[in-house]
Amino acid sequence: MDKIKDCIIVKDNFFESKIYNEILLDISRLKFQNRSTIVNKESDNIYQKIYFSVPLNPNHFALQEAKKITEKNLHAKISLWESSYFLSTKHTTPTPHFDTTDINCLVYLKGNLLLNSGTGFYNKVGDEFVLNTHVGFKENRAIIFDSKIYHCSLQFNENTDLRYVMANFFNYEV
Repeated sequence: MDKIKDCIIVKDNFFESKIYNEILLDISRLKFQNRSTIVNKESDNIYQKIYFSVPLNPNHFALQEAKKITEKNLHAKISLWESSYFLSTKHTTPTPHFDTTDINCLVYLKGNLLLNSGTGFYNKVGDEFVLNTHVGFKENRAIIFDSKIYHCSLQFNENTDLRYVMANFFNYEV
């Protein structure tokens, strides 16, 4: 099923205030672990080293709320694949990639209102990645998009800062 094939939806005020504030309290209590040690301790993959994460249990309140809101926005039933809170830091090179699920629901949680702390979407032209769309960071903003679109954090640019996000990877229910 290709409900949002090639689409990017930007939704501000994704979570209701009460839920959003509970999430901010939640992330303030957690210990974020460098993702390179979770994925592969011997990895030199810069893509993993710039992210610190806390995987979320499928019954986590924030995940259940994100799933409900995403289903409402897509008018489709979805199932969970994986969800995590991430802390990402400034880095030096872009890391365009695509994900293996149907849908990515990326929610910006905490950070400074900066264009370059957001997410870039790319077209692959030959061996090159060309920036096509740029979504700036704003707290409680979600980007729901086709996971097959090349994307990455834009925190390699000037005027950026660290950010906390919630990354939700969903599939359509069959």
